[in-house]
Amino acid sequence: MWRLLGTIVDDKNLRQLIAIFSVSAVLQGVALAMMIPFLQELLGGGPRVGTWLGVLVGLAVVSFVVEFYGIMRSYRISVYDVCDALIEKIADHTLQLPLGWFDAKREAQIASAMSREIDTLSHVASIIIPALVKQFVTPAVIVIAVLIVDWRLALIMIACVPLLRWGWLYMQKSIVKVDEVQAQAAADSAGRLIEYARLQPILRANGVTQRGWGLLEDALARENDTVHESLRAKGRPNIAYSSIIQTAFALVIIAGLVFMLRMDLDPISYIVIAVISVRVVQPLTLSVMYGTEIHASEAALHTVNEILTAKPLPEPTPEQAVTNLESTTITVTDVNFGYVPERKVVHNVNFTARQGTMTALVGPSGCGKSTMLRLIARFWDLDSGSVQIGGADVRNIPTPTLMRNISMVFQDVYLFDTTIRENVRMARPDATDAELEAAARAARLDQVIASLPDGWDTQVGQGGLKLSGGERQRVSIARAFIKDAPILLLDEITSALDGENEAAITAVMKELTRGRTVIVVAHRLSTIRDADQVIVFGKLDDDPTNGYGIVESGTFPELADAGGPFSNFIAASTSAKRWLV
Repeated sequence: MWRLLGTIVDDKNLRQLIAIFSVSAVLQGVALAMMIPFLQELLGGGPRVGTWLGVLVGLAVVSFVVEFYGIMRSYRISVYDVCDALIEKIADHTLQLPLGWFDAKREAQIASAMSREIDTLSHVASIIIPALVKQFVTPAVIVIAVLIVDWRLALIMIACVPLLRWGWLYMQKSIVKVDEVQAQAAADSAGRLIEYARLQPILRANGVTQRGWGLLEDALARENDTVHESLRAKGRPNIAYSSIIQTAFALVIIAGLVFMLRMDLDPISYIVIAVISVRVVQPLTLSVMYGTEIHASEAALHTVNEILTAKPLPEPTPEQAVTNLESTTITVTDVNFGYVPERKVVHNVNFTARQGTMTALVGPSGCGKSTMLRLIARFWDLDSGSVQIGGADVRNIPTPTLMRNISMVFQDVYLFDTTIRENVRMARPDATDAELEAAARAARLDQVIASLPDGWDTQVGQGGLKLSGGERQRVSIARAFIKDAPILLLDEITSALDGENEAAITAVMKELTRGRTVIVVAHRLSTIRDADQVIVFGKLDDDPTNGYGIVESGTFPELADAGGPFSNFIAASTSAKRWLV
């Protein structure tokens, strides 16, 4: 745990924090030990009561000052070195991870890490370290003090240490075992909840929300069962550890009473030892609750560490890096790729999208068209082959350079829960209001803004749910205009729109694509009719693991007259337009 924590918080800060609280715990232990001579003087009527009282007060004041300094230092570490720094680390790292790393389970893991796990880890410096140091160091000092008064009673305390160690380890082992099962069940149910939220349109259309979704219900039931089993499993070792502590205390009290009755221990010393022994029992008993906190922190560290150690796509070395592209011509050569090794999505794909031209990718659903766009933007790395921009392999183009040269507009537009203005400006934060308004006019977004009561300052809601699909798409296109990148990747941007929005966005595309290198994925003829070349994807053989490849390519008129798959696509699209309902 401490090794992993040291990767998040500076080791020097942790060591200093432990040292501060150790000094405070020693001072508290010494202050308690000074109770022995003070009470002996007080109860025995000795002349040095005032002296010992002064020593006690002085130690208490010094201990308070050190403790206060340690607490303030621990809060600073918790807030700045753990919460603030860790949120920034996770956010920065996840931005570098390939999109293939993300699934429902890992999204739930990130959401948990940014909230629950960071909250748990914030307790390590401010609660766990101070508590555990005091709960073990202070009793150790008291045992030494008892050793000075009566070595026999101190020996009983020391003899119980191995039993306490065994009880502590037994407790920790039980906690680890049940918490691992509980954490897995919690992750499974969180993943199912995310799926349930994503699939609401499908589930409602099929009446599943009324009947209940078995997969989610089963996951929640398993989590509920593991929580109950966890509570039962943790209870037994906790009781055993507490019993050892109470038994040791009882042995000290009984033995001290025997020694006092045999005149081997004076009554005042016996009373004093009994009083300060309670101070030993209390922190050791309280340490039980921190055993669970320790493991929760360790589990949180492993969750966070799993995210932070996930491998991002490798960046080129300074010697390999290409930061100035000679052109925006995109060359795809012998590309093979699959999301899982044993099943390819695209197989042996070759084509060139020349600078300033539009290339349309068409084919059946699931044939790898959208995948090709993501490979060009290097959301994943290829299994084999190469994608080049201006003659430079995208793997040798630093991510900031690559992203600066590419704008992407996808079918599923996600907007952040803020204003329209800020959603458009995120493409270029330094854009002026005049530039935003120009981009809005070009994307026909100005018509939408004019119809909204708050105009540019309209809050769009989470994901942009307060806007229609066509309105969200116009915001996304305005982003592309404001970014003004020389390469434009468009993925099914009109497939889910009504006729009016399709016509508006098709008109906008003509202006958006002018002078840019464009690759567009589309199923509608209106979107691809002006393309300089059309690439048609299809199955190359009957083996489902070989994926899809290019079955024909050429200009729109050439392929329309060729009598191949594209001709069939045109015929099907034309006949569909004649349907009457």
